Amino acid sequence: MHSPEGRVAESGNINAGFESHVMNETALNMSISNIQRMRTTTIIATIALNLIFLFDLRAGTGVGSIESPTLRGYVRNMPALRLDRDFSDPSFTNLFHNRLNIRWNISSNFHLVAEGRNRLFYNTMFRDYPQFSDMLGHDGGLMDLSWVWLSDGSWIGHSMADRLYADWRADKWHIRVGRQRINWGINLVSNPNDLFNTYSFFDFDYPERPGSDALRIQYFPGDLSRIQLAVSPAKDTRNMVAAAMLGSNWEGVDVQAVAGYYRHRLAMGGGWAGSIGGAGFKGEATWFYDLEEKTGVDRGNIVASTGLDYMFANGTFGVVEFLYNGGYDRSPGEVFMITEPLRPDNIMFSKYAVTMSAQRSLSPILQSGLAVMALPDIEAAFLMPSINYSVKRDLDFELIGQIFLGGSGTIFAEAGAGFFVSLQYSF
Repeated sequence: MHSPEGRVAESGNINAGFESHVMNETALNMSISNIQRMRTTTIIATIALNLIFLFDLRAGTGVGSIESPTLRGYVRNMPALRLDRDFSDPSFTNLFHNRLNIRWNISSNFHLVAEGRNRLFYNTMFRDYPQFSDMLGHDGGLMDLSWVWLSDGSWIGHSMADRLYADWRADKWHIRVGRQRINWGINLVSNPNDLFNTYSFFDFDYPERPGSDALRIQYFPGDLSRIQLAVSPAKDTRNMVAAAMLGSNWEGVDVQAVAGYYRHRLAMGGGWAGSIGGAGFKGEATWFYDLEEKTGVDRGNIVASTGLDYMFANGTFGVVEFLYNGGYDRSPGEVFMITEPLRPDNIMFSKYAVTMSAQRSLSPILQSGLAVMALPDIEAAFLMPSINYSVKRDLDFELIGQIFLGGSGTIFAEAGAGFFVSLQYSF
């Protein structure tokens, strides 16, 4: 899984997507919009703080219950050897990654959360494509919480907050406002029900996954049932997302239904999580429909995935998942990083995908894993072996390989291979 510092498409593809005059115009528009985003950020933060204050007064907890903020996180250094699509032309890259998670409990019912990551990249490819730092620093949310603080030849420094929210819980209600992760997906690899926060399966260096600027209201009428309403606004209303999710349990099977507005498309779907003969059986599907007709493009498409997982007697946990990506032919535009999250209505680089993965604990401190993905319609494949060793309580050592094969004319053909060494200290 190539992290954002990883290999991007060849120069022909990048030049096609990053013509200089387009980038200049984009940079100008981003600069003009910074003031607007700063104002939006201030407004959202002020509203969130006032909501917390009012809710705290209503709860009658008093300032005496306010705790000191807590800080958690990790630091990771990850050098890598990268090869091109012919498994030649070796190059060295490095990523220093620092994650900070801050939580402030205002009372037993209310808390503030701010989380983000600071990354320092080294990659000689940046010299040839200085536009990469502009793309890395772009924040598509209402709040501009992304900052490229170093761009010098082969070095890029980048910081971004992917969580910044206020959270209130009481009885059967749960309200959260701000940048957050809204996870409605069920499967391991592909989540067409996840309208707000899709992620890239190939980005192993981002276990926290992206967040979105949203208001989410949850109500729990019973122990096994839930109702969620969420709205993620956008500067252009055509790009906003608003949806409802109803979940319950039926005969031992968790089921859910999803419906809403997704970027000027209707979205309706559902999913389940149960078991068959001791194996976990999961699936989810969503139907998307354009609100406006487009010439030469079908207005509706379905994205569906289903999978089985099983714990074997020897301690091996195996997963197999199948994907049908009905939005693959909708021409979504160029994708320049294989770790870039795709949309739920076109969630993979192919129409079909089969993924198999296995993890096994060789000892209490040593784990191994292997993931294999086949994309038959574009004749591509992906392999990811890994080994994780717990050096001590808060120190982990990991070896990870990523090998992309085939897919002539696709991003898979340009991705090549990468072999990573990771040392992480958690605090």
